[in-house]
Amino acid sequence: MKSACLLAVSAVLLAPVAVRAQGASGQPAAQPEAPAVQTPTVLPVDAALAKLADKNPLVRRQGVDELVRLRDPKGLPSIVKALSDEAPAVRAAAADGVGQLHLSEASKKLSELLTGDPDQQVRQSAAISMTYLGDPSTEDALLKALKDPAPGVRYASIRTLGSLRSHKAVPLLAEALKDPDANMKRVAAAALGMTGDKDGVAGLSAALSDPDAGVRLEIVKALGSIGDRSAVDALKARIEDDSPDVRLQSALALGRMGDASGAALGFELLKSPDASLRQQAAGILGMVGDKDKALPALEKAFSGEKDVSTKQMIDFARAQLKARLGVKEPPPAAVAPSTGTAAGLAPAGAAKPSKKPAPKTKKKKTK
Repeated sequence: MKSACLLAVSAVLLAPVAVRAQGASGQPAAQPEAPAVQTPTVLPVDAALAKLADKNPLVRRQGVDELVRLRDPKGLPSIVKALSDEAPAVRAAAADGVGQLHLSEASKKLSELLTGDPDQQVRQSAAISMTYLGDPSTEDALLKALKDPAPGVRYASIRTLGSLRSHKAVPLLAEALKDPDANMKRVAAAALGMTGDKDGVAGLSAALSDPDAGVRLEIVKALGSIGDRSAVDALKARIEDDSPDVRLQSALALGRMGDASGAALGFELLKSPDASLRQQAAGILGMVGDKDKALPALEKAFSGEKDVSTKQMIDFARAQLKARLGVKEPPPAAVAPSTGTAAGLAPAGAAKPSKKPAPKTKKKKTK
């Protein structure tokens, strides 16, 4: 009985609370929402930096790649620091990155990697990045790398020495023209051309009889870039080369030196169905052509050319030839004015004079 009384009292006391909770409509009242938990925003550069602390080298490499892509100044020191990472893949990625971002402060570390890192890919990446940096202080390391056992490292080092226009490298590059690897000889010839050093002409000329057409092609291009006339005789011999590309580049190289030995090839290729060959043939005639034969040939080629870019090249070549020969353009023909009164014509929009005769006026008779 006592328990029943207590339950009744509790029901009476709690009834107002239940009514308030339901509201006037009898529905449960809406409860206030808890405040949303705000998570701190992580910047992409911070996320990438965090990956560099990961134990997994693949994650660290991913972090380096992301920092390079972001180019955020905050991450640049960490890219340089990653050159000393224990994992070769991370060091290679960092070496690529400092080159792409032109971080010249990494030159010293790149030189150390090129000459001392045990991983071939790291050494090769270091040599390639030095091309982008263009820092002369890396020259000695690159020269040492020409004796690297890995061909890829030597290729990259030769190219970079060429881009640095290294005079100290010329004898070693000329020696590389004797390498049994045809690809190595091609790279060495191209690098010698990039140096522009006349000391490389003798070695290039001596190698023009190489059995590989690709090697000969790079050599004649290099000789043309250097432009020293001591190579004229060697280049003339290549006008009759078995390779059409070698013949063409020999004629162009001679043309740059002011020698017309390749003009006949220019006339021949000016009629080629290949637009690229017609363009280069026009270039030859523009450099060494004459007034009596080359100029009319270029005029004819210009009038009949359908390809827009080739037509522009031919036009440039004939202008170059005229300037070199001192041929002056004739003055433009005078054009009679089509409107106005200077030629006795009515101005535009004026009414035409009537062709009817004026009416006659009768004279009055005088008495």
